[in-house]
Amino acid sequence: MSEFIKRLKWHASKDELYLTVEGTLSTFYLVLTQTVIFTALALYFGLNEVALGLVSSFPMAFQIFQIFAPAVIEKLPNKKKLLAFFNSGRFLWIILIPLLFSEHRKPELFILIFALSQVFAAFAGNIWISIISDVIPSERRGKYLGLRNFFVSLATLLVFYLYSLIADNIKKPFNFAIIILITMVTTLFSLVSLMKVRDVSSKKTGSLNDLRIVLKDKNFMKLSKAYFMWNFVILLSAPFFPYHQIHNLKLPMTYISYASITASLLSMLFYTLWGRLSDEFGHKSVLITGLSIVSITPAIWILMNEKHWVLALTLDAILSGVGWAAVNLAFITLPMETAASSSPMYFAVFSALGGLGGMIGSLIGGPIAKFFNSLDFYVKDYHIFGLQIFFIIESVLRYSVIPLFAGISSRKYVSPATLFTNVLSTLSGRHAIRIQEGNRQEVIIGRKRLRRWW
Repeated sequence: MSEFIKRLKWHASKDELYLTVEGTLSTFYLVLTQTVIFTALALYFGLNEVALGLVSSFPMAFQIFQIFAPAVIEKLPNKKKLLAFFNSGRFLWIILIPLLFSEHRKPELFILIFALSQVFAAFAGNIWISIISDVIPSERRGKYLGLRNFFVSLATLLVFYLYSLIADNIKKPFNFAIIILITMVTTLFSLVSLMKVRDVSSKKTGSLNDLRIVLKDKNFMKLSKAYFMWNFVILLSAPFFPYHQIHNLKLPMTYISYASITASLLSMLFYTLWGRLSDEFGHKSVLITGLSIVSITPAIWILMNEKHWVLALTLDAILSGVGWAAVNLAFITLPMETAASSSPMYFAVFSALGGLGGMIGSLIGGPIAKFFNSLDFYVKDYHIFGLQIFFIIESVLRYSVIPLFAGISSRKYVSPATLFTNVLSTLSGRHAIRIQEGNRQEVIIGRKRLRRWW
């Protein structure tokens, strides 16, 4: 508890505190729509593998709408109120509550409600990043976002466990109705917190002109194209990890939540660590390291069968908690660093290309997953589900995308080996290694290697 209060006091301003509270309360909605809870709800509405792949593409696919967000911001320049309006799209989920009790639940209605809520979320994401860019100084973004994500991870841990208990111990569909109601109430409080952030008005620079500038920025477009490929690869298989646990292995959601709790605890530790290292050694350094870690996790799922699922869950939770903390943080900070200005169009293009990649990946991944899921065989007495082969392929594809990010120019960069050494030094209670003249460790500014810290 003392550690919690200590971290709470680390906020440098009220804006930081209110944005953290908003993010923590928004976790209820994210757990509902981005975890195994969503998969269970989708299966309850009768979605099959192809339909599940389709709806899983929505959060990414509808980010294409972010390309229109800068124009909306220019017409209605109060970003705080705009963000509150688009976050209100979460209330559309109330419509699903009476549908839960219908004997003739139509998957089309579930898909429609989720699609509409994700259109709102697409606009909200761009505006949120723009607010962070305006409110939080560039030299503090890594540290603040690491701090904010500490609280978000803590909330994720508690909320996912709560929702899992409700899902496992209360009869359907009352369990889903209660979960949605709780999410709606916390969404309301998140909007109240957001309204306490100071007003930030955007500059009218001309959206079309900004779009031309962004498209001519070769380095930023290189980052955006790499993000396109990463999301394409991720969304090929992402919906089918929880599907495999629920449909094939029939694991209780409470058990799955234990793995999520482990991952969240590790994320809480590593978000603040990655944040400090990100400001110190570069956002690209943290991203490459994180990508290298999370790329191995799908291969671990070859162990995810009836006999070895406990070991698979444990390894996946550890690597996911450490790796995704770095990736999620860097995918916010690196675009801010790479962008030539704080124009919302930079973030719109980045998100739109990422969304397009995710959409294509999901649409292709559904039929592929359906094919692999039809396979079922044994190697001697070792049971292998077809989806496990798909997950190994996913791991190889993730590693193939990392060189695209390595080619991006950034202000600071050290190799993953150097950064990993600093992680171990910090965790062991020692000071992070300072790069000084005469030190053999390399620092890369863009593509140039230097022998000293500038």
